Amino acid sequence: MSKNVLSLNPIIARKFFLRQEAYSNMELPPYFVFSKALFDIERILNGNELAEADLNKAKNNETINHILYGNKDGKYAWRKYEIINPLAYVSLVNIITKKDNWTLLQNRFKEFQKDKNIECESIPVIRIDDTKQKATQIFHWVENIERKSISLSLEYNFLYQTDITDCYGSIYTHSLPWAIHSKSVSKAKRGYNTLFGNKIDKHIQAMSFGQTNGIPQGSILMDFIAEIVLGYADYELSDRLAIELKGKKFHILRYRDDYRIFVNDISDGDKILKCLSEVLLGLGFRLNINKTCFSDDVVSGSIKKDKLESLQFEYVPKKLSKKELLRQLLIVQQIGKRFPNSGTLKNRLSKILDVVRYKDFYNQERVLASLLIDIAYNNPNSFPIIAGLISNCITKLSAKSQKEIIIMIQSKICTLANIGLLEIWTQRMSLGLKFKLDLNEKLCKSVYNSNQQIFETNWISDARIKKIIDSNVYINKKVISKTKTRIENKEVQIFTSYYN
Repeated sequence: MSKNVLSLNPIIARKFFLRQEAYSNMELPPYFVFSKALFDIERILNGNELAEADLNKAKNNETINHILYGNKDGKYAWRKYEIINPLAYVSLVNIITKKDNWTLLQNRFKEFQKDKNIECESIPVIRIDDTKQKATQIFHWVENIERKSISLSLEYNFLYQTDITDCYGSIYTHSLPWAIHSKSVSKAKRGYNTLFGNKIDKHIQAMSFGQTNGIPQGSILMDFIAEIVLGYADYELSDRLAIELKGKKFHILRYRDDYRIFVNDISDGDKILKCLSEVLLGLGFRLNINKTCFSDDVVSGSIKKDKLESLQFEYVPKKLSKKELLRQLLIVQQIGKRFPNSGTLKNRLSKILDVVRYKDFYNQERVLASLLIDIAYNNPNSFPIIAGLISNCITKLSAKSQKEIIIMIQSKICTLANIGLLEIWTQRMSLGLKFKLDLNEKLCKSVYNSNQQIFETNWISDARIKKIIDSNVYINKKVISKTKTRIENKEVQIFTSYYN
């Protein structure tokens, strides 16, 4: 079960945003722990935020955050993720969750959501049971986007789908105060201390050399900040459609930058796309022409293509044999070529991880490890699950053979560019085998060297906070000391069991 973050009071909202899972939603091994630094800094700030002078000093750095890259297709579709500088992050959380500011945001979102024909289903939800945060958000998507889309086929004959090109990278930071306070008020009050929207704007600029385009990707806080601008776009779109469609029936489901538009008249769909494009252009966004499509089969159009095509394959059996394991991985390899990094590919890998046993790998360890790395090479976002499978594969081999395979894996992935996330999980495998790899990623170096600096801190005036960030408290040495060769399923699985 879950509830919307906007339903929280400001004190609970602050605690939520200071959680590890809200600070970074990237898949990292469990020995990376950022929550201690966040809470130590919050104790010093005590609900306050950075002064404008501090942010101006931060802007002199190319970035004060730590940058990692993910890849969507194993080729050129790189996506930049950022672990936000802990001081800037806590300061930003404190601004947003001040009582008056939080109340203003709650009321503003009510205005954004005034039109019941335009539904936003991507406001962050928080878990209220033992489910992982990411799993909670996926459940919410399935229930409120996929299933709701299918149910709308009773009322509508046509479905248009589109999304925004490079949404997070295109957000104009000045549009944040526009969205919160209105454009006219924001332009009249541009001082740092005049509007809290200006403070959010300034914090984000401070993270990226003063640039006014783009917000960091990789945290629930930034997902929420993106929703402020996208909710404002919904508000503007509603006003335009009231004039353009003059009471005609339509429905729009939005999940972050993905839009599903339901109509009974094709001309109405074209008008909505035109209005949406104009509203988004006014905020610095562009519709993704390559992902804009139309369907007169609302049910089929509501389900992702990779999920539809996966219906031709049998389910992963709850018991595998050596022959069946090889066959299942060959199926995954083919899915990965057609739908790189797709949900179906990750889902199938996770089901295999659920049921696989070492004896299924016996006497074919090198073949299967090679096949798994080939899948990872073309589907880098699936690497954490694949690392789990490889650790199962080699767990009974001699130490010499284990080391040889890990070194070959490292050599293979080094041919890719921007491999920070892959290096992190390769290191996780080597830590369980108690040997050291030569890696370039700063987070990996910090595991070996407690003096390795992750974040830029030369702009920080408070010596206590600077010491916290520089002291490398993000590495839990106790967890590392207990790290085993076999990666436990809970380290890499989003759901407790994919058969549940």
